[in-house]
Amino acid sequence: MGPLLNIANMRLVNTAIEQLQLRPEDRVLDVGFGGGYSLQSLARLVSRGQVVGVDYSEEMAARQRGVDPRVQVECADVAHLPFVDRTFDRALTVNSIYYWPDPIAGLREIARVLKPGGTLAVGFRSPASLWLFTMNWQGFSLYEPRQMAEMMATAGFKVLRVEHRERWRIPDMVVVVGERQISKGASKENDD
Repeated sequence: MGPLLNIANMRLVNTAIEQLQLRPEDRVLDVGFGGGYSLQSLARLVSRGQVVGVDYSEEMAARQRGVDPRVQVECADVAHLPFVDRTFDRALTVNSIYYWPDPIAGLREIARVLKPGGTLAVGFRSPASLWLFTMNWQGFSLYEPRQMAEMMATAGFKVLRVEHRERWRIPDMVVVVGERQISKGASKENDD
């Protein structure tokens, strides 16, 4: 299953990673890495930093453990990430938000572990692009680009851009990029 996920998601993963504007020293969190293509792509770009992958599936996590010494892998739920506040500079999630029971809670949890000014890229497919394939799937939610931007704003992100590419293609590609805001009422000094 992992190799199939990698092939199916490669273009979207690359687009989402591009939107993060990574620096070699960044600490990057990848939520829902599936087949692991994103982990390896991030590790190549973050040569002096760290890549940490979190997946809900123990099977997916087990397959990626030890594959690359630059990558740390954890099995965890996005709503309960096993990291202290303000750990990461950047975060990525591609094609996993459909499965989150409470997307706003998951986005808030990612905001918690991002440093103020940290960037999140959420990659997914639009409902028009996936509807026919997923209409009978249980526990799977589709989101319009506008809805994702609104959820990210509610979760504490300033939405920087919404990229909706290849609308004519099935599947299309959507990446919403947000920046973690400084908490209201907190001084810059306290929130760093």
